[in-house]
Amino acid sequence: MNLLPKENDRQLVSQLKKNEVKAFDKLFHKYGDKLYQFSFSLLKNEEDSKEIVQEVFFRIWNKRSEINCSKSFKSFIFTISYNLIIDQLRLRLKDKKYQKFLMDYFDNQSFEIKSETDLEILNKHIETAVEKIPEKRKQIYKLSRESGYSHKKIAQVLGVSVKTVENQINLSLKHIKLCLGKDLLSQ
Repeated sequence: MNLLPKENDRQLVSQLKKNEVKAFDKLFHKYGDKLYQFSFSLLKNEEDSKEIVQEVFFRIWNKRSEINCSKSFKSFIFTISYNLIIDQLRLRLKDKKYQKFLMDYFDNQSFEIKSETDLEILNKHIETAVEKIPEKRKQIYKLSRESGYSHKKIAQVLGVSVKTVENQINLSLKHIKLCLGKDLLSQ
C-alpha cells in the first residue's frame, strides 16, 4: 500500500529533474497543504506558514537537479520545512514583541531559549511528555503534529468523530503544557 505513493513521488521527482512544470505542480498540490498544516502547528501564524510553504517549493524548484530520486521526497521537504520553521522561530525569539506574546501565551511563565542546547532540552521535555500520553491520544496527537494531518483526515483514518480528534488533541496539549511547567520549573 505504501509503495505506490513512494513510487509516484519518485516518478514525479524524476520528471521534475527534467524541468517538467506539471510534475512540480503535482508535488505542490500533493504536499502544499500538509506542509502548511505542519508549519501552522508550530508557528501558529497563517502568513508565516504560507511563506514557509512557498520557500520550500521555491528551494525545490531551484535545486531540482540535486534532488535524490531514490530517497523519500516527503521526508526531504518536511526536513526543509522544519529547518525553515526553526529559523523563523529563532528570528521571533529575538523580537521583543514576540517575546511578550510568548510570555502572555504561557501565562507569564518564562520559557527562555538561550541556545541550541536549551532548544534540545525543551524538545526532549516535549518528547517525554508526549510519551506519557495514553496510546490512542498519542496516535491522534502525532498524526496532527508530526504528520500534519487535518482533524478531518485523522477522524477518517481512525474511524472516530472530528470532535473526538479535537478533544484528544486539546487534552494532549494541556498535558504537555502541564508537564513542561513541572519539568522546567523543577530545574
